[in-house]
Amino acid sequence: MATQRKQIVIVDDDETLLKLLTYEFHNIGFEVKTFVLGKPALDFLSVEKNLNDVALVILDRILPDMDGIDILKKFTQMFPKQVPVLILSVLADEQNVLTGLNLGAVDYVAKPFSVFLLLQKALHLLGLK
Repeated sequence: MATQRKQIVIVDDDETLLKLLTYEFHNIGFEVKTFVLGKPALDFLSVEKNLNDVALVILDRILPDMDGIDILKKFTQMFPKQVPVLILSVLADEQNVLTGLNLGAVDYVAKPFSVFLLLQKALHLLGLK
């Protein structure tokens, strides 16, 4: 069953990457909400009504104020399986990938990455491909 939700939340401190992903997701019909810091992202994701239209969270591991794994842990404890989380990180060794997946991420994409591949994975996760 394909999602009817139309918002992607992206948490990454690379503003150029945020602009690129916002542009690409807009082109395929999604609204995008971005955060460069973990705390405001976690505050947003901690309010259930904010999630009503969120189809996917894309989360970096290395943020200026916290590790994305801490966001993942708290978010999946509060709202298990409500919104899929895809991790996008330079921390891509086997242990980091397994940690992310074991804590509830549905996929883990290593940086540097193909934007086309990321979009395809996102659409697949949302049942749109």
